[in-house]
Amino acid sequence: MNRFIYVFIFPALYIFFSCNPSSKSSSTFMAFDDIEYVDNFPQSFPLQNSIEQNVDAIGVKSFCIYDSSLLMSTVNPENLWVFASLPECHIYGNALKRGHGPTELIENPSVHNNTKIIKENGQLLAYIYEFKKGNLLKLNITESLRTNKTDISTLNDSLPKSLFNFVVINDSVFFCKEVNNNHTQQIRYIYKPNDNRVSLPVFEKLNNAVIKNGEDINILSTMTKYNPTNNIIIEMPIGLNYINMYSLDNSYTKTICIGKGLYSIEGVQATHRWDRIYTFADLRLFEKFWGVLYMNETEKDFQTNRKHFPTILLFDWSGNALAELKLTQLATSFDIDINTGELYTFDFNTELFFKYSIPRVLSGITK
Repeated sequence: MNRFIYVFIFPALYIFFSCNPSSKSSSTFMAFDDIEYVDNFPQSFPLQNSIEQNVDAIGVKSFCIYDSSLLMSTVNPENLWVFASLPECHIYGNALKRGHGPTELIENPSVHNNTKIIKENGQLLAYIYEFKKGNLLKLNITESLRTNKTDISTLNDSLPKSLFNFVVINDSVFFCKEVNNNHTQQIRYIYKPNDNRVSLPVFEKLNNAVIKNGEDINILSTMTKYNPTNNIIIEMPIGLNYINMYSLDNSYTKTICIGKGLYSIEGVQATHRWDRIYTFADLRLFEKFWGVLYMNETEKDFQTNRKHFPTILLFDWSGNALAELKLTQLATSFDIDINTGELYTFDFNTELFFKYSIPRVLSGITK
């Protein structure tokens, strides 16, 4: 299941900005009180030497890198997930089929969104949320590849269905985000099998954001990821110009705004759909930093003729701006092989992978 929907939002000339959202209705901003405005990055790297990668996989939808392996989700019903070695991009296996059998899925899961991939006891595992069924599945990738049989089990069959975001916090605690009954808000909560739905104080400001009846609910959509090491959640909207960082215990909250003022939800709704801006497309977490893919395209341009190469914006775990990486190829997602210092990008529309060598960049931002 890949619930990430490409939705786009608003040009700067037509948007209502505010540098003090607390003075306005909290329903028109999905932000915290502590806001850092980022106009410039301390380091900027134009990445000129891109190398196209020959990846023999058709219909790739998303990808991620784990231990110098390229994991891809595809539209192929016989091979929903495909695995390739890096840097040679040699396909060495696949897993998951679409169907209604005991080990088959009725939808195509993303390898990085609403999915947790982790190594436990030497085994590479994937925790997969089934959007239509409300199931949490555990796929043993290592055993599936070794035996050529899908090694998958159901860990929980009573989770809420149709969630816009699902994040595994631990074995029994899950972050959930769903649409309210009249489709004007997206509500965050913690789901526990025994306690069911638990609202947390840190969610209040974000949950208060509201759109008009009949508007596009994806104005409020985010890509959400969790770093268990420092207990930080990052939410990246796809049509607002800011990113939220927070801890579940409410001890840390921060909004990072790209530019001099926050895009307001009212301003987005007042802008013609064709003129709205698609701000961010992807979010990736790493040990010492995290990054987003900054698109900054109107919906019209993204759909018809893109005018900008995207930029990857990197931040440390305190929310400080580190660097911007200016790409020279179109992309809708990215990931970094930290072991080799290689940046990989993928463009959903062209189905092309590119590689950039960035070891000096990484050494410079992780000192």
